Amino acid sequence: MHEVASIDDYVRLMLEEARLPFGCASVDVIGHGQSGDLIATVGACVVKFAPGDHPGSAETLAREGEVVRWLGGRVRVAATLWSGAFDGGFCLISERLHGQAVSHVAPHDAADALAATVDLLARLHALDAEGCPFDMSLSAKFALAERRVADGLVDEEDFDAERLGWTARQALDRAIAARPAAERLVLTHGDASLPNFIWSPGRPVGMVDLGRFGLADRYQDLALFLRSAKFNHPHLDAAAILRERYPLSAVDEAACAFYRLMDEFF
Repeated sequence: MHEVASIDDYVRLMLEEARLPFGCASVDVIGHGQSGDLIATVGACVVKFAPGDHPGSAETLAREGEVVRWLGGRVRVAATLWSGAFDGGFCLISERLHGQAVSHVAPHDAADALAATVDLLARLHALDAEGCPFDMSLSAKFALAERRVADGLVDEEDFDAERLGWTARQALDRAIAARPAAERLVLTHGDASLPNFIWSPGRPVGMVDLGRFGLADRYQDLALFLRSAKFNHPHLDAAAILRERYPLSAVDEAACAFYRLMDEFF
């Protein structure tokens, strides 16, 4: 373990390990994830670090870098500048996309930003998925959810309001009972909440935090997009924007409810 005086110094050590110049740029620690992950911005870089005692987080970071390479620029994503082992954990350093998280755009820009995000999701879901090595189908999701419940990794206190007071096992049993009979697999972001999309006027929306990317039903993305839009921009009818731009004749509310339930485990 490196002995450093501050988190800022620890981030600078990662940049030095990656041989990425940072000059006099200040370190802005965005926060720590629930697993102790460190996320910071330094100039044009976003630095993420997962400690070695949280192997699931390290695997997710490593997977994110692999996803970016596999996508090969077919949609706008944060390019990987460096990734690798660091101090017993795993570090991923990406470019900092120009723009603002769609969750935090000004109210007068929100409709345009949501429409552009829907355009991106439609484009992503229409891409050729042949050869995609990232399986996030329900079989894979349920296997991972079972492991996370068994290992006590599900944060029951963070459940949506309608499930507060449930145990993780109760939620998983409910999800098993509600599992759709079929799924239409497409390329999905996997965590299509608005903070994970970067918007600026006149440019395609960019995607970040791709650790849950993979083959899944389109409602994996659409359900979380709608939930996040309702929370971040409640003055807008995000469902109407989705129906118009995706396009959909109607939103499948049962599918949305199921995929929001599945999100409780991740």
